Amino acid sequence: MINVFLLCGGPSSEHEISLRSALNISLSLDKEKYDTKIVYIDKNGAFSKPFDIIDTKDEFELAKETDNNVARSIADFLDTLKNYDPTNTIIIPAIHGTYGEDGTIQGFLDCIRFPYIGNGLLSSAICMDKVTTNDIFEKNGLSQAKYLYTYKEGFDEEFMKRCIDEIGLPLIVKPSANGSSVGVSKVENKDQLEEAIIEALKYDQKALVEELVDGQEIEIAIIGQGDNLDASDPAAYITDHKFLDYDAKYFDKKTIAQIPYQMDDIYKNQAIEFAKECYKAAGCEGFARVDIFYTKDHRFFINEINTFPGFTPTSFFARLAMDMYKESFSYVLDKLIEDGFRRFK
Repeated sequence: MINVFLLCGGPSSEHEISLRSALNISLSLDKEKYDTKIVYIDKNGAFSKPFDIIDTKDEFELAKETDNNVARSIADFLDTLKNYDPTNTIIIPAIHGTYGEDGTIQGFLDCIRFPYIGNGLLSSAICMDKVTTNDIFEKNGLSQAKYLYTYKEGFDEEFMKRCIDEIGLPLIVKPSANGSSVGVSKVENKDQLEEAIIEALKYDQKALVEELVDGQEIEIAIIGQGDNLDASDPAAYITDHKFLDYDAKYFDKKTIAQIPYQMDDIYKNQAIEFAKECYKAAGCEGFARVDIFYTKDHRFFINEINTFPGFTPTSFFARLAMDMYKESFSYVLDKLIEDGFRRFK
C-alpha cells in the first residue's frame, strides 16, 4: 500500500478550483493501492491536520480548521511526515496558481526530501512567470505574440506609449504570474490600457502586455520528460467571448468544450509537435497543459504552460489524458505517481 498526502487549497486566486481538483483526485485514487490523507491549506498558508478521504460531492467540505500560526501548522505536518518512509510515500500538491505552481511547494518538498507528482521547482517557477517563459520561448525561436512588460515601479505614460507604438491595438494585459485568466483584460484604447495594467498589478508585481493573436486557443495535455513524451490531441473552448477569460472558462453555459478540436490531421500533428517543443524549452517534467493559438492561416503561437492544470472532472487536462490513454482517470493518476517515484529515485 502506497501512502499519499493530497495537498489542496492554498493562498491563491485559484483556491476553490484546487478544492474541486482535489475532490476529483481523492475519488479517483484506487483504494486498493493507496492509503490517502488529505491536507487542506487555507488562504493564509496554514496546514490542516491530515484527514481521511470523505464521501462528499461538495468540494468545500475539504476546507478544514487550521491553526492560526502558519509555522506551527507546518511543523505539525512535518511531525506527521517523519513517521512515513519517502520510498513508499508520495505528495500530490493539487494547488493551482501562486504557492502551488510557482515552485514554492515544490521547493518545500525538495527540502524535506519527499517525492511528489508533477513539475519541479525550476520548471514550475519558469512557467508561472509569463514574462520569463516568453523570454525563454523567444530565445528558442518559438512563435509567440509580441510583448512588453512593466513592474509596478516602472508603469508610466512612456510605457503605455511603447505598447501602442511597438505592439499596436488591440492588446491583452495580464498579471505575469497568475492563473485561470484572473486579472486578464482586452484593451481597445489607451484609457482601457491604463485601467487594465492597474487591474493586472493587483495580482502580481509585473504586468504583461501582449499582442492580441487572432486565432483559436487550443490546449494539449503532455505527460513525460525529455524526448519521452505522450501528447493528447488538441481540445478547445468554443466561445463568443472576445478571449477565453475566467467567466467564459468556468461560468458561461454557452461555452462549448470541443474534445478533440476539429482540425486537419496535418495541422493537428504540427500543433502537437509545437506543444512538445514548448514543453521541453521550459524544462517541464511530469505533466503539463500547453495552451497555444491556432490562426486561420494555420500558424501556431505559444500562449502559456500550466504546470499543474485543473484536475476537476470537467478540466481539459483530465479529459485529454483519459482520451489519450483510453483509460480511466485512476489510470492517469497511477502513471503520474509512478513518474513521481521514478524521478525521486
